[in-house]
Amino acid sequence: MRAQSRIFVIVFCIAIGAHAATLQERIDSAAPGETIRVEGGVHAGAIVINKPLTLLGDAGAEIRGGGVGKVVTIAADDVTVSGLRVTGSGLNLSEDDAAVFVTGNRATIENNTIANSLHGIYLKKISGARILANRIEGKTTIAASTDPVEKGIGQSAENCDTTLVANRRGNGIHQWSCENNLIRGNDISETRDGIYFSFTNNSRVENNSVHQTRYGLHYMYSDGNVFENNTFRENAAGAAIMFSKELIVRGNHFVSNRGHRAYGLIVQSTDRSRFEANELEHNAVGLSFNQCNGNQVIGNRVRNNYIGLKFGSNSDDNHFTENVFARNLHPVETGGLDGSGDKWAVKGIGNFWDGAAPLDLNQDGIGDLPHRELDLFGILRRDFPAIAFLSDSPAVKLLHFANERATIPGASSIEDPSPLTSQFWRLRGQRLMRNAASNEQ
Repeated sequence: MRAQSRIFVIVFCIAIGAHAATLQERIDSAAPGETIRVEGGVHAGAIVINKPLTLLGDAGAEIRGGGVGKVVTIAADDVTVSGLRVTGSGLNLSEDDAAVFVTGNRATIENNTIANSLHGIYLKKISGARILANRIEGKTTIAASTDPVEKGIGQSAENCDTTLVANRRGNGIHQWSCENNLIRGNDISETRDGIYFSFTNNSRVENNSVHQTRYGLHYMYSDGNVFENNTFRENAAGAAIMFSKELIVRGNHFVSNRGHRAYGLIVQSTDRSRFEANELEHNAVGLSFNQCNGNQVIGNRVRNNYIGLKFGSNSDDNHFTENVFARNLHPVETGGLDGSGDKWAVKGIGNFWDGAAPLDLNQDGIGDLPHRELDLFGILRRDFPAIAFLSDSPAVKLLHFANERATIPGASSIEDPSPLTSQFWRLRGQRLMRNAASNEQ
């Protein structure tokens, strides 16, 4: 019997030694601050990280959820997840299902590929996160269902067995009640909204590419953030910024966001912010301002849109200077301006309008007479597209000609007191070079 017992113990120990620890078991047994290398191949989720750790994926390493809940939950501060493919979350929007769900501060999520999940990366009530160089592909299809369409989770009535409708998809990067996060260099596609901000302040979003989503950036109730050098293209709308203040939106590209009512950039109820050197091109509406106060709009290029600028009458004290409005089919849609405190020139420098013919006797690149950009049709041109054919008619051209010389009573227009010529930037550059040379002497 003793010999048999020894054999049993030996076999039992061999069996234990042969058992390969799961990824969750390795996480549970690791010391705080340890780095865990995740070997190539598929590792089962869901996993929970509840201590400071680094998960570093080898080539081909994937954490795959079972289609329910969150795949990777980061519930501790100072966690890094890098180099992994993360897939297979649930589809429950009310439960915030996500590939990576973060409630710990100072998380770094870097160089991962995220796919086949509801939300990509969900940040909840945290600060100091770094979301860097990830590729996030939204979930667009679901398995066939035998239930009626009305019982399905976001199934398309047109293609009820496979397509997850856009409104039932999650967001690429979703932030709620966060502070001081950095989102840089990510590529996001096929999600509901690419980057979503709600009650999130003092964060930076830079050098990201967002395409083929509903809103590239969907943003509300968030202050003091910086958006710089991002590209939002081929979305239903490039960005919608609402109910916020003290933002910097600089050097971004809002390009080819098309549809019957698509926008490059919507700015709604946003105050004391700076919109500078952005490109808004090939959109249904390039730039839309409504109920906005005290903003600086400087050096943006609004070109080749169906409507260049949509400007609401209930905005005040916004300052526009050095912007280019060129080759838009309809330069402005005003909705009936009331001549309030908005300024279309700053320190004697207005904007470039390609329909203007400014008189510039002193050759400084600034017109000597004001330019009035007339809007005769307002929103009618979009509700009744046939009206747009009248925009280039001789009668309308005559009204524009007359409006340049004297305000037409009852007509809605924008008056730029110091319109720029196409030579303004070249002449200013020459002046700066001369001044620099004289200072060196």
